Amino acid sequence: MNEGTPHILNRNIMIDLIGDEPDLIRQFEIDFLKQAKVSLQKMADMYNTSRLYEITQEAHFLKTSAKAVGAEQISNLLQALEISGSEHNKPECRKLILKTKVALQQIYGVITNDQ
Repeated sequence: MNEGTPHILNRNIMIDLIGDEPDLIRQFEIDFLKQAKVSLQKMADMYNTSRLYEITQEAHFLKTSAKAVGAEQISNLLQALEISGSEHNKPECRKLILKTKVALQQIYGVITNDQ
């Protein structure tokens, strides 16, 4: 992967934040997955009811957690979703929600395969 390419999961972020504590890092990753699943469902519901400003808020909330656990691709997608929501760009919001769902499935695979 190139230096500038965001990682699915950059574990160095958590190591830098809390140290080399594999069990604690794993718990943070699992907690992030649970939070992301709930947030993604909320954003889909908000999209379906054209509440784009609320998508902006939810994306910002989840982006903070994504950055903390090193979910760089998801963090970037959520940043773009924040912008699209604030611009009331519904087609772009839909596209980004779907991409976030795929990225979440990828990070789930990385985390669960490392058991």
